[in-house]
Amino acid sequence: MQWISSAGGPLVLIPKSLQPRWQGTCGVPSDHEMACGVEGYAGVIEKVGYQILVLGDEPLQTAVSRLNGRPCLVRWVYAPSPSVAESSIAAMVPLHLRGPLESVAIHVDSSPLVLMDSGAPGAHPGDTLELELEPGAYRVHVYEFAPARDMKFLVHAFEPHTDSPP
Repeated sequence: MQWISSAGGPLVLIPKSLQPRWQGTCGVPSDHEMACGVEGYAGVIEKVGYQILVLGDEPLQTAVSRLNGRPCLVRWVYAPSPSVAESSIAAMVPLHLRGPLESVAIHVDSSPLVLMDSGAPGAHPGDTLELELEPGAYRVHVYEFAPARDMKFLVHAFEPHTDSPP
């Protein structure tokens, strides 16, 4: 499992086709400043007609995983080691999740999506992860997963949403 983190700001999930246009900390207001304006665990900002998921709150290490056969994002709050964290995440089932703590609507226009540091320019983003989602409307539900006293994760699960796009 590959984990990425930011230099201190939020991570963003953007369409790969939009990545070259992401300016990071350049510009007024910068893309990074817009992402930092998100409150809570998840929020959505727009850039040139695309919706971008922002992973707010604390800048936590994040990985792509699966929940119920669908892609999800897992954010590491605390765990004793990578191997213990990853084996717990591999055994994660919806019954063990608490929440949702928050939910946001997002419309995915193209895939794959790239998870990257909001402060980095898209042309030179540093570490990234890719996530494949079918284009369409989703609700991103944020859950807490605490499989043991010494482990806690935030899980961003993508649920297809049948209402019209936001």
